[in-house]
Amino acid sequence: MKKKRKKINKNYFKKFWDGNFSLPVSYWLFGFVYSFIIGLVIIFIGMIIGFSENMWGVLILPWTIFWAVGCWRSADKYKGLMLWQVLAKISIVLSIIQGLASIVTEV
Repeated sequence: MKKKRKKINKNYFKKFWDGNFSLPVSYWLFGFVYSFIIGLVIIFIGMIIGFSENMWGVLILPWTIFWAVGCWRSADKYKGLMLWQVLAKISIVLSIIQGLASIVTEV
């Protein structure tokens, strides 16, 4: 039964990566809820290991890229009002720029 659960989890994130979740789920669930949880985990681990705050931006970057790709692909497949598609993509670009800027200014 554990093997089946692992396969479901793997497919869940692959489904997101391929943009097969709705835009609201991709943007809000992955972009805010999961990102918040992952951010807390990184901060917690960083505090235990003794990472400086400068390292946290570097550690969160892979998740940010994962979220950006999945959300962008979801926006491409979105069939609703085009405004949401455009706003989501603008938000993705701004998030990537902010993430990279925080790394460059802190390193």
